[in-house]
Amino acid sequence: MSNFQGYLLKFGDTIFPHKYLAKNPTFTPNQRTEAEAYRDGNNDLHRVTIDNHKSKLEVTIVPDITLEQKIEIENAMYSGLENIVERKYLITFWNDDVHVNDYRTGSFYLSDVSYSYTKIKNGTLYYDEITYTFVEY
Repeated sequence: MSNFQGYLLKFGDTIFPHKYLAKNPTFTPNQRTEAEAYRDGNNDLHRVTIDNHKSKLEVTIVPDITLEQKIEIENAMYSGLENIVERKYLITFWNDDVHVNDYRTGSFYLSDVSYSYTKIKNGTLYYDEITYTFVEY
């Protein structure tokens, strides 16, 4: 039986509005980090892997959303905001890593976001696709 509860992302207590997703979100859960890695004289790999895995979450928003829709998305994200200067968010996400298949909660920073505009119409801005990339602390 699955623990999936019908959402992929939640900021604080607010579920992300999935209706705005343009592409399939790309989650890279539980990335391994090496404290040290090297190959010896026989070309055998030796790794010292840190047992504190970090995840990366990439979400792309549909093109031609209005400023008001972008604000709706940001309001959902702000529900998990822990530190505005660091762009640090508390996020719960679906973790498909081997033998996990459950939700995991962690603190993530939002990488710099670029915005492109498709038009200005009736006094509002329309945006091209927006990609939000969150990297776990």
